[in-house]
Amino acid sequence: MKKDDKIMFFLVFSTMGNIFMAFIKFILALTLPSLWFFINAIFLIILSFARFFSINDYKKIRLTDDPNKIRKIGFKNYLNNGILLIILGIMYFFVNVYIYYKGTNTNIHEYLTYLVALVTFWSIGSAIYGIIKYKRDHTPILKAVMLTNFANALTSIMLTQIVLLDTYAESSDYNSNLMNGLTGIGVGIIIMLIGLYMIIGINKIKKVD
Repeated sequence: MKKDDKIMFFLVFSTMGNIFMAFIKFILALTLPSLWFFINAIFLIILSFARFFSINDYKKIRLTDDPNKIRKIGFKNYLNNGILLIILGIMYFFVNVYIYYKGTNTNIHEYLTYLVALVTFWSIGSAIYGIIKYKRDHTPILKAVMLTNFANALTSIMLTQIVLLDTYAESSDYNSNLMNGLTGIGVGIIIMLIGLYMIIGINKIKKVD
């Protein structure tokens, strides 16, 4: 399989995986019911749509030999993903400010915690694979996908923490609202910083390219 085909396969495979995980979160949100799972599902769906645009832009790049057009499409996609992460990071920040004061109360059956852990494992594994496999590839679209994958992995880790604390931790021993709220706020800030890094660092990407 050629390098371009491998990249396209990675983009499609990771996108389909994200859609499947978002579907699972929607089911959990309706089953529990849980506003928190619903918010995470929406977050993941938005990132999946962004991934579809990345796939479409990558296809456009493969269909042209014009270097200027290739650069324009790639950098525009990278910039748009950076802006999207800033917006999502701000939203995530304020959602977790709400959690800090109101809590989550996401008590679920033990077997569902394993499903949440599986979702987290997929998100982290996909993010790590992309970073290791294509760390030397400076294609703007691919770098944008890797960074959005990392942002998604952070939210999955946060979701796992909430489920574990709300399900197993004793309220007398842990202030889960405080821990979940502060961790989520931190994740929101990191996602905003990733988006800001993409926007500010786009000139560095252009120089490398």
